[in-house]
Amino acid sequence: MHDPVSKAEMRATLRAARKDRVPPPEHGSYIAEHITDLEPITRACESGAAIACYTNRLEEPSTLEVRRALKQAGARVLLPRIEGQDLVWCLDDDATMTTNSLGIDEPVGEPIDEQPAAWIIPALAIDEDGYRLGQGGGFYDRALQDLPDDGRGPIIALVFEDEIVQVVPREDHDIPVDIVVTPERVRWLAMPD
Repeated sequence: MHDPVSKAEMRATLRAARKDRVPPPEHGSYIAEHITDLEPITRACESGAAIACYTNRLEEPSTLEVRRALKQAGARVLLPRIEGQDLVWCLDDDATMTTNSLGIDEPVGEPIDEQPAAWIIPALAIDEDGYRLGQGGGFYDRALQDLPDDGRGPIIALVFEDEIVQVVPREDHDIPVDIVVTPERVRWLAMPD
């Protein structure tokens, strides 16, 4: 019997693997195609709804093409900015971005108080039950914890194929994602209503 791996140990292993990874440039367009083919995303785009996304770090699956495709399809894309211990959401209108202390690009615009129709979030790994291992700051955990269970829209995590794992360490506050998207495929973990 093996001792469970801690979140810190798993993060270190996954970060090392990502550091050595050189994803092909077309991965971003594959992810964008997978995302825009999802029915909840198609509906949100057609109605001009807001969709939360993020700006990826160099070692993460690319979101640039996703954001472009969503806007082209009619969605209003919201990007996070760190304020204190929380995330605020600003319109991705190709306005000025700044790099925060964590090395992540974020918008400088005014925050928007609107419930997104879908959430596209980063992860280091996702397990078979949809539990996500993030970078460790808890920003997305806090952003998602207050969402209503009913009618909140899908939570979609982007990872590389080998980052879908059997189990990630989890805590009571962790919220599972509904859909995992990799450059290769889409995996539904919670069926839509």
